[in-house]
Amino acid sequence: MSHHKEREEKICLNCNTEIHGRYCHKCGQENTEPQESFWHLVTHFVYDVTHFDGKFFSTLKHLLFRPGYLPAEYLRGRRTSYLHPIRMYVFTSAIFFVIFLTFVAKPGTTNNKGFTAVRHNFIDSFYATKDSDDKEAIIMGLNASGGLDNDQVYIDSAHHDSIASYRYIYADVNKRYNKPFKSEVDSIRAARKYKEELASRDSGKINLVLNGEKLPNSVAEYNLRQAKLPPAKRDGWFRAMVDRKAIELNEEWHADPTGFQNEIKESFLHSIPKMMFVSVPFVALIMQLLYIRRRKTYYYVNHVIFIIYLYIETFISLLVFFGLSALYDVSNFAPFHWLAVIVMIYIFLYCLLAMHNFYKQGYIKSFLKYFILLFVCSILSVFIASIFLITSLIQI
Repeated sequence: MSHHKEREEKICLNCNTEIHGRYCHKCGQENTEPQESFWHLVTHFVYDVTHFDGKFFSTLKHLLFRPGYLPAEYLRGRRTSYLHPIRMYVFTSAIFFVIFLTFVAKPGTTNNKGFTAVRHNFIDSFYATKDSDDKEAIIMGLNASGGLDNDQVYIDSAHHDSIASYRYIYADVNKRYNKPFKSEVDSIRAARKYKEELASRDSGKINLVLNGEKLPNSVAEYNLRQAKLPPAKRDGWFRAMVDRKAIELNEEWHADPTGFQNEIKESFLHSIPKMMFVSVPFVALIMQLLYIRRRKTYYYVNHVIFIIYLYIETFISLLVFFGLSALYDVSNFAPFHWLAVIVMIYIFLYCLLAMHNFYKQGYIKSFLKYFILLFVCSILSVFIASIFLITSLIQI
């Protein structure tokens, strides 16, 4: 309750309903004087923030350490003491995806092997230099300035013309990075692949191939080719739409395939929040089918609430996992790594415990249904991801 002065008139300013007491029984608005001081505004703001924080942290405590408890409380009708699941989902998902898209999955900073952009810049300059002496000079200059990421680097003289001989990048003998190659053979394969990517980029062509046939260079050429064919042999509307879009992408990005990949990745990553939100009703439907024999006890909306709480816990636990992983990368302190592993295991274990506690079934039945849930959800995830990936390609 606020400390504002109560109005003498007993008519609600919001809905004009006659009021008996301090609050309107129809719309819930407090019957106080509309004019307020700046201090009242500040105190009201502080109250709302602390009230939200109090509910949030008390809800968070039960959510993380009592799997299945909050959806059970919601089912019983005990809801005022906890933050509403929809409100909490919006808050936690917003925080999670801001951190995830900004720091964890930022496109263009690393490749699929976890190499930093600094290392890639060095590879580019190394390849651009053809003379062996110049390559040695680049290495000497780099080491004289402190090396790469504070490590001294060198070239294997037996393979002077190959970037694979630059063992710091490919073999990673110091094991400072997350995904070092297991053998020099793997490093040479990676070097050849990278060299082919550079050659493709320098040639200015992506060379898109669809259904075993190389696409023409322009949409006009494709239309002309189709017009020359008999109507029965022309592409259908769907195939024609896909081919035309592929040609347009080839025309736009033929000189920058790396930029094309980054654009797709960025568009797809920004679609993940929508994918998660869209998946909620479908996952709840799966739960409805898994517990179809208890449909009189657990309605569809109860499954929705259960999944929402499950997603919230996943968001929070993943934030903890990313934080511990970042601390391990910075400090190389082993306990951070093992704590991150424990958190990841808990994410999968949490769902099983929540199903056992909420639906009141034994661990064997809960485990079997949990296994089915994971299997069906993996198929559902591929389906939803494919739709959003196609959407991302269309939007580029």
